[in-house]
Amino acid sequence: MPDWLRHYRRGDLPHDLLASLTLLVLLIPQGLAYALLAGLPPQAGLYASIVPVVVYALLGSSATLSVGPAALPSLMTATALAGMAAPGSATWMALAGMVALLSGVLRMGLAWLRFGFIANFLSHSVVGGFVSGSALLIVLSQLPQLLGISAHGATAWQIATELVRALPQTNLPALMLSAAALVLLLAGRRWIKPCLQKLGLSAQAADLWGKAFPIVVVVAGAVVSSLLALPVRSVGVLPAGLPPLAWPAMDIASAGAIVPAILAIALVGFVDSYSIAQSLALKRRESVDPDRELLALGAANTAAGLTGGFPVSASFGRSAANELAGARTQLAGVLTAAWIALILLVFTDLFASMPLAVLSATIVVAVSQMIDLSIFRLAWRYDRRDALVYLATLLGVLVLGVVDAILLGVGLSLALFIWRTSQPHLAVLGRVAGTEHYRNVLRYEVETEPEILAVRIDESLYFANIRFVRAGLVTMLGQRPRTRELLLVLSAVNAIDVSALQGLRELNRVLLEQGVRLHFAVVKGPVMDQLKQSGFLDELSGQVHLSTHAAMQALKASHGQDYVI
Repeated sequence: MPDWLRHYRRGDLPHDLLASLTLLVLLIPQGLAYALLAGLPPQAGLYASIVPVVVYALLGSSATLSVGPAALPSLMTATALAGMAAPGSATWMALAGMVALLSGVLRMGLAWLRFGFIANFLSHSVVGGFVSGSALLIVLSQLPQLLGISAHGATAWQIATELVRALPQTNLPALMLSAAALVLLLAGRRWIKPCLQKLGLSAQAADLWGKAFPIVVVVAGAVVSSLLALPVRSVGVLPAGLPPLAWPAMDIASAGAIVPAILAIALVGFVDSYSIAQSLALKRRESVDPDRELLALGAANTAAGLTGGFPVSASFGRSAANELAGARTQLAGVLTAAWIALILLVFTDLFASMPLAVLSATIVVAVSQMIDLSIFRLAWRYDRRDALVYLATLLGVLVLGVVDAILLGVGLSLALFIWRTSQPHLAVLGRVAGTEHYRNVLRYEVETEPEILAVRIDESLYFANIRFVRAGLVTMLGQRPRTRELLLVLSAVNAIDVSALQGLRELNRVLLEQGVRLHFAVVKGPVMDQLKQSGFLDELSGQVHLSTHAAMQALKASHGQDYVI
């Protein structure tokens, strides 16, 4: 039994009940729309909003995270299955369930191995570029629905090609309906909240009504479509009854073909959800456990695969609305699942006249908020290499597809990391006059001694950079022929691998042959332990000093001089 249920307080019930109704209003149109985005019948979105939500509530560590249908896993599911079956067919539904099930099992396995740290493997540049690129791809993929035509594809080029081909079949009523919905949704996003506040509502209440405005537009679209008998595609009457419990048909060949997509969905879904959970926890001064989140999301996706759904993830918009509505515990999510189950049992005819064009408009407006260029602008000002990773990942989504874009982004990030750390900054140090502080000679007015060369290495030492460091030190020594003591300040060195250790041993031997002693200063405890264990300190021609100043004093004294402060 989860802690929130074991220690549940009666006073929290009204807050969780109100939050559940707020979530219901948001989740119904989103569930239907994201199911269509994934190429599935609309009821699949409601199926994915019941059991997975309950499972996460029982296992998750976040009190207000809203798990269910979301834009990214829906898009990734559709692109992963493109060409394997007809969207909406029984085979497509089985494959979508298999993707959810296998991605869930993978996450649970990683949680058992305590691999929650994999959330750190996607940089902000990769995630930002991927999310923005995916949002653009989603908008492009919804254009056929907005125009009332049929066009599919896994990349921007494929969708655009199909779109141009089908453009002459544009459904004018669908286009007018979607255009009106877009105008209302965009206007509502900007003006509803301030208008409601002028009418006397509190900022919190106005914000909640603003977030719920899409359901008003969807209902209005259904009413207009029904009254005018518009010839547009609609959701139709949904099958009555609870989600079916069934094992998705497993096809070994199909499973093997979508393994990269399953890995990408598992990784991206976890990183996205954990980031949202962290931001909510920070606001509430709570903590979230990455391994527990990995397990909960894995179990939720497994449940989605077994109950006619598709991969699920957290939604920032719904989670923020849940927290804003006053949710105290995950009971809000459980109650939301109960409301949706009730709708599937009794009120499935409510969706008969709901136009698909209006649902697509809600998707376009919702995902347009995911296009965040602030990370790109920051990276461009701070480090343009990260900006290029962002841009490459974004373009990769549009040109290559979502799975290949993730691989491209991760590959570029790792390559950039290796390139950066393979050429660490080496700073020649001197003493700031009258102090015990030592700074870079290129940045400060400092005092140096011709017999002593103090160099700070601003990176851990490993196989990819030890040759660069050795070459840099040799060059510096060549420029200072009077040097007899080389002091390496290791304050920024957190680790030294075997290759780097061997490089230091060779440097120590060569310098000794040239009459130069090698010394260390400010060595961190774990690094010192490894150096002692290796026996290298017994070979060291010089000594290990506690601080840079202590080292310089000792070396000056050995040359018959001393510092005066």
